[in-house]
Amino acid sequence: MEELLSKSSPEAVELIEKINGVRKIDNVKHVDYACDLFDLSQECGNDDLKNYASCVLGDACCQNGDYSQALYYLSSGVQGLAKTDEHQLTCRCYNELGIIFRSEGHFITSEEYFINSIELARANRLYTDEAIACSNFASLCDEMDATMQALEYHYRSIECCEFIEDTYMKGYMMVIDYAYIIRLYVDLGKRKKASEAFMEMEKVIEANPEFNNMFDTLLARLYYYRFRNDEINTNLMKQRCLEAFYNCEEYIVYFDETKKLIRFLMDSKEYSELERMFERIETVCEGQDIISMRLYIENCRIQIYDELNDAERVMASYKKYRIFTEKKTEDNKRSFLATLHLRSELAQQRTKNLFLLAAAETDPLTGIANRLKMNAVIDELFEMANKEGKNLAVEMMDVDCFKQVNDTYGHSKGDELLVNMGKVLKEMTSDNIFVARYGGDEFVIYYYNMTDEQVIEKAKYINKSMKKVGESLGLKGFSVSQGIVNHAPRPMNRAWDYLNAADLTLYYVKNHGKANVRLVHRATELETQQWNKVF
Repeated sequence: MEELLSKSSPEAVELIEKINGVRKIDNVKHVDYACDLFDLSQECGNDDLKNYASCVLGDACCQNGDYSQALYYLSSGVQGLAKTDEHQLTCRCYNELGIIFRSEGHFITSEEYFINSIELARANRLYTDEAIACSNFASLCDEMDATMQALEYHYRSIECCEFIEDTYMKGYMMVIDYAYIIRLYVDLGKRKKASEAFMEMEKVIEANPEFNNMFDTLLARLYYYRFRNDEINTNLMKQRCLEAFYNCEEYIVYFDETKKLIRFLMDSKEYSELERMFERIETVCEGQDIISMRLYIENCRIQIYDELNDAERVMASYKKYRIFTEKKTEDNKRSFLATLHLRSELAQQRTKNLFLLAAAETDPLTGIANRLKMNAVIDELFEMANKEGKNLAVEMMDVDCFKQVNDTYGHSKGDELLVNMGKVLKEMTSDNIFVARYGGDEFVIYYYNMTDEQVIEKAKYINKSMKKVGESLGLKGFSVSQGIVNHAPRPMNRAWDYLNAADLTLYYVKNHGKANVRLVHRATELETQQWNKVF
């Protein structure tokens, strides 16, 4: 088998360099190169390269405004990527997932991803990434009417800016944050604080004149001058904001600013201008999936037409609002089902890969996994079961009176018996059943995400198959005993607790007649609950 490619392989390195060279410069090439890396990783890449390529493609889709595809690829790779040292890309992915989930109205999930990005960036001194995530999270807080938290995170973003070496990015982020802070203080009626933030923003712009005509900057000035009752500058800034708005081609990126300008004009009842703005948004965004923006527009129209007593247009906007609401619900369902399906696929693939890798470390006599591999697998399965809330069952099984077999028939017969037992168990191996030789005549079986009834059916199969093995070898009265524990991990559980409980259950069976099986959910049931024998 050819060696799997890693992120440091020449083919991967070449594509990664191309991707980094066009990111935020040429979105089409960015997506094309990211697709090439993804295809390469799927054909012959290791898990780390696959996760990396998924996240790179998700980032490219996000930069290209294709949020549904971005969500799919980011979700598929970010958990695996987070276990590597790719901290910056992981921060970026967390932040982008926060943006996507916010746009779909999943605010709690959005919050979690923004916080993940902030914490990871801070832990690794990625100040630019921390500033961006703090600023985005602050915007979410503002949307949720958590104004003080919004201010806190905008100021945290500014603190991060002090450590950013890229002077352009430093100035850009500071202007954005101060612009937002000005608007927040205006909304709070804090005249002195608003003035202080305004002066700080103007200082940054004086040092960085290229930011003077940014939409964010102009909007902050508009709100500030109206707050100060400066009618001349208010009208001037309103015209400049409208110019910036009509020149804008990325209303998704400037969603917050667009809403603020609309709200400003709604307050002053400039309905004709608002209609022109709505038509502009619809023209520029035609064919784009921006349901949240369309819902906001129709909601504004309903308020306007209601104010104008235009019942016919109110009803027309209500119908559009209902259509967009239904589409958003369907889109949310589709995104939910896609990510749910993806999570299931990834969990199954992780389980399958785990069991395939186990085959590399086998017991030389029986051909199944050895004890060393068994210990590694139980740790991995326990972690998966704990994260997914799935059942994990552990069975300990051994031969009843194995010493007697050796003493009566000889050790070669005993080895032959173990080999044949190994064959039976090996045939049971599947995507969610793992078998190993614990030592001597003891074997371990792990069952992942299976009910008690399903596990007992497997135990019955083992009992029946082992009897046939004994008969084929001429071993009279041959039997095995089985002890099983099955439950989802509980607080304070460890992987070793499963093995210990299964071992205690096995010896309970051996001390109460042998040749049977008992399944429990915790070791204390051995003495507190009645045992209805299976055989």
